[in-house]
Amino acid sequence: MRVVFPICLVFCLAFSTLAAGLPPKVPAGMKRVEGKYHYLIHDLTPEEEQEVLLRMEAMVDEYASRTRDFSGKLNQKLPFLLFRKADDYHRNGGIKGSAGVFTGESLMAIAGERLDNNVWHTIQHEGFHQFAAAVIGGDMPIWVNEGLAEYFGEAVYTGDGFVSGAIPKHRLKRIQGVFDKGGFKSIEGMMRTSHRQWNSELNINNYDQAWAMVTFLAHGEDGRYQKAFGRFMIALNRQVPWEKAWQDTFGSAEGFEDKWKTWWTSDDRDASVDVYARAATQMLTSYLGRAASQKQAFDDFDALLSAIEKGEIRWHKADALPNSLSKDCVELTKALLKNGASFNLQPVPVGTSSRLTQQGIVCEMKDGSKITGTYRLKGARIGSVSSDVSLPKASVKTSK
Repeated sequence: MRVVFPICLVFCLAFSTLAAGLPPKVPAGMKRVEGKYHYLIHDLTPEEEQEVLLRMEAMVDEYASRTRDFSGKLNQKLPFLLFRKADDYHRNGGIKGSAGVFTGESLMAIAGERLDNNVWHTIQHEGFHQFAAAVIGGDMPIWVNEGLAEYFGEAVYTGDGFVSGAIPKHRLKRIQGVFDKGGFKSIEGMMRTSHRQWNSELNINNYDQAWAMVTFLAHGEDGRYQKAFGRFMIALNRQVPWEKAWQDTFGSAEGFEDKWKTWWTSDDRDASVDVYARAATQMLTSYLGRAASQKQAFDDFDALLSAIEKGEIRWHKADALPNSLSKDCVELTKALLKNGASFNLQPVPVGTSSRLTQQGIVCEMKDGSKITGTYRLKGARIGSVSSDVSLPKASVKTSK
């Protein structure tokens, strides 16, 4: 599931509000459908339309979940134009040299021949700019805006949601190489970079640094900075100048710089194997829950994985998963197995009851941690998918 990083050649400004209005006009040869959060205008196949609607709904839910401490409620539908051909994208306002753009009103992107991970990275990145313009106020510094957009660009889709915090190995290697060469700006220098400066020197190092700073604030040192980051963003919403907001929540930029660099260059930085394991577990559980809703059972984990790979999982027609997800699920699971993880089908408790059990996914990691995937059904349909992460000395729960 390697995602090649595309530089976002676009002027992504920190809009504090997004004007509400009528659905956008439909260019010739395209059609408009209404999703939970978007007006989708496209020229794709019916199967691709369904995939886009599913992922866009889950994507906005992930934005909202991860930014709930400092974002408002989305009370309007967002326009999204997705073009098969680059020529049509450019003809309708897409910037030359870009694969996607948030114009300040509409999200636009090129689908290409197929909706691959590169396309989705761009959509997830630009989609955050659109979401932020609609529900996050204040003068957001460019490094925060672009760093968060890249953070969500790397999120992994699981069928019933997203798992954020992924660190692809190729990107980790690139960042550590830049650290070795002293190629990043100082933290203070990055913080003082204006939107105009960012746009005048578009380069991959700036995107990597902004993403690395946000990822550290979200996950560094066992998440100790998450609450402070939330307070920082709340202060920005209240129009507090970013310098004062930062000083009040984190202290000096110099102290932050040492911790940030140490975290990223440590020998045990593992490219977030645990994040990918949770994503795989939730993917597998999404398939298992759908199969269970149709009375389809499996003798062991290998039988489940084989059924996913062969397209033999049964589901209610309203719970269909994108065809592309099965390949991602199988590839990611096999990569984790090769890396020493194990997956099994085991009886797991249903809800808070210790007496009622159902078949669930249990992933065991080399460090002794376990990730347990469970699901809830609503009649003959999937209700929700959850994962419990049990560490040797701690336990964390996440739900989708």
